[in-house]
Amino acid sequence: MLELAIRGVRLAAERARPCTLAIDQGRIAAILDPGEAPQARETLDFGGCLALPGIVDAHVHFREPGLTHKEDFESGSRAAALGGVTTVMVMPTDSPMTETPAQFEEKRRLAEGRCHVDFALQALVGRSTAHVAALAAAGASSFEIFMGLLPEDLCRRTEEAIAEALAAIRSAGGVAGVTALDERLSAGFDAEAEAEGVSRALRAHAAAGGRMHLRQISSARALEALRHAKPGVTSEVTPHNLLLTSAALERLGAVAKVVPPLRTEADTLALQRALAAGEISIVATDHAPHTPAEKDAGLEKAPGGFPGVQTMLPLLLKLVADGALTYEALVRAACTGPARIFGLYPRKGALAPGSDADLVLVDPARSMQVRNAEQASKAQRTPFDGWRVPATPVATLLRGRLIMRDGALAGSPGGLHLKPGRSS
Repeated sequence: MLELAIRGVRLAAERARPCTLAIDQGRIAAILDPGEAPQARETLDFGGCLALPGIVDAHVHFREPGLTHKEDFESGSRAAALGGVTTVMVMPTDSPMTETPAQFEEKRRLAEGRCHVDFALQALVGRSTAHVAALAAAGASSFEIFMGLLPEDLCRRTEEAIAEALAAIRSAGGVAGVTALDERLSAGFDAEAEAEGVSRALRAHAAAGGRMHLRQISSARALEALRHAKPGVTSEVTPHNLLLTSAALERLGAVAKVVPPLRTEADTLALQRALAAGEISIVATDHAPHTPAEKDAGLEKAPGGFPGVQTMLPLLLKLVADGALTYEALVRAACTGPARIFGLYPRKGALAPGSDADLVLVDPARSMQVRNAEQASKAQRTPFDGWRVPATPVATLLRGRLIMRDGALAGSPGGLHLKPGRSS
């Protein structure tokens, strides 16, 4: 007898094919025709809803350890579960930053038992490559290289320094995540500077090889540079760079301040087209919360960044409704794609027999409004406050267990640490 059967759903990635999802021992046991009635201890009927694999967010900052006034594993993962995100990959830029195996293990310990969703941890390659092999063995999902933004001794700005790190990561079988923003090129991180940073990273990759993932592509100029990439390069774009322009910064002030900055409407349209065509590999949020008090310091003093993990899927559903994406493209960009890039597929990112029963159910006929008052992040405020979305995530399941229904969390935190390449 199965643990759970979910009836009345349609698979979003398969042209809304109707089916019944059979779940057992936390995994998809079978995808059955609608007329089949499997024996199960529990049956849920979500008639008319679309079933998507649980969203995989490959770029979040949960601020723990050391910055928990901004966010922590519990609050950030609560926001994820409410938004249909079942897997998060947590960046290393906390206090201390995650550079050594001991720091990695301490961060894993802090997260276990407190995450509402499954999580992977990313490591920083800053001043040294000495720990790369050990961090790979510990399960680092990526190795992050920053060309700027961090203290100088943690940056790798030159092609030679980037290539050295890429070579070490390649030798360990890992994926390098590169933030190609160098504030020395332009104080405002303009599009020209972003494109030069991307080109610099691509030249380093051409010399070193391996797998490189470019973070936060935000401009048409950066897209032009990206088109010269060699095999082994993937990329991401954020929901806010797909939907917001610099006019939002003028209207909302520090709430919409972010790095890289919001750009022009021509940039957002170019990024939407590139994502739909697969020229940009995935969507990731760069969930980067700051407290309301920090944002109230004013536009010049306030830090850049805002929450995104709870609003990611609703905003992608808006892009589908607007005709900028198909449901198939949404699943590729927000589920299958990130799971493949970071070694979690097919356990994550798929609704297929043997995959974890991570899924989000969306009612395409029920609209929702994004509201600050409903944000679970400690940041509380989103630049998308008041936006109307024509479809609503109504339930999230993690390994066959209901963790959100109708906007309310269900159950206690049960997220597990994920290592790349593991099938169980």
